[in-house]
Amino acid sequence: MKMKSLKILLAISVASGVLGTAVYAQGTDSRIGSIARERGEKGAIEATAISKADAEKKYPIKGGAYPVAQRDAHDPSGVVISPYPPHMKYECSKVAHGGLVVDTKANKVFVRP
Repeated sequence: MKMKSLKILLAISVASGVLGTAVYAQGTDSRIGSIARERGEKGAIEATAISKADAEKKYPIKGGAYPVAQRDAHDPSGVVISPYPPHMKYECSKVAHGGLVVDTKANKVFVRP
């Protein structure tokens, strides 16, 4: 009886250790928030989307079409570089691909790639 109780106690302690480690690891994932941290470190400005009708009224097209922003492979997804000087970085993850974005520094509109 004593040996059987010891085996049960050992099995319970091993199971709780394994489950506890898995639960702890899920709650302390080092990758959580890494994209947001990286975007903050890169200095990306939150993008301001604008509709095509509003863009045509406030920022008329010069040359037939609005220029397209560029992506840097080293930046996280959604961060683009404005085609206008001083070529600021904008966080466009909430803007649809092909959507229009206002460059607040240059006061002009560009297209998110």
